[in-house]
Amino acid sequence: MEFKGEWQQILRCKWSVVVLAELGNGTSRPSQILHRHPDLKPKVLWQRLKKLERFNLVQRFPFDGYPRRTDYRLTEEGAKLAQWAKSLLQSGLTLDELTTVLRCRYMVAILKLLAQQPRRPKALKARLKIADKLLFERLAKLEKLGLIWREIVPTRPIQVRYHLTERALALMPLLTDELCEAGFKPQITG
Repeated sequence: MEFKGEWQQILRCKWSVVVLAELGNGTSRPSQILHRHPDLKPKVLWQRLKKLERFNLVQRFPFDGYPRRTDYRLTEEGAKLAQWAKSLLQSGLTLDELTTVLRCRYMVAILKLLAQQPRRPKALKARLKIADKLLFERLAKLEKLGLIWREIVPTRPIQVRYHLTERALALMPLLTDELCEAGFKPQITG
């Protein structure tokens, strides 16, 4: 259940999402991004900008003179992705929570399955071929993050079903192929 396409790996990095969102807000200089996000190290910012440039999501505009400066602007494809990145950051998840979810293939798979329909743990286990302990750890973590909720059905025996929350819906374009279906297909250069 890995992401298709190398460009989607960009979105699994918390700082790439932040850089895209900042550029989408009109920020064009790296120093401005560093000022707004003190935890972001300059080396990491430059690596992310180069990667985004390689995927044709941003364009680099160096200026001569003193002091030297470089502006970055989103391409048409980058602007589409920046809109999604901004809404993702407004979803209420912290950057660390976001990367925790996106890097765990089981959490991604659980969210995809729950997007189709509410499911019982037994059905999730059968589809994912996962150990009980691991499944319940991932379900507990997703529930703690507020991405899923548990419904207890008062039958004999008691049944438990898991559902997606509204918060999880902000993640779904990344987890599914909605971005590709919406016409987002950046080209990789060099």
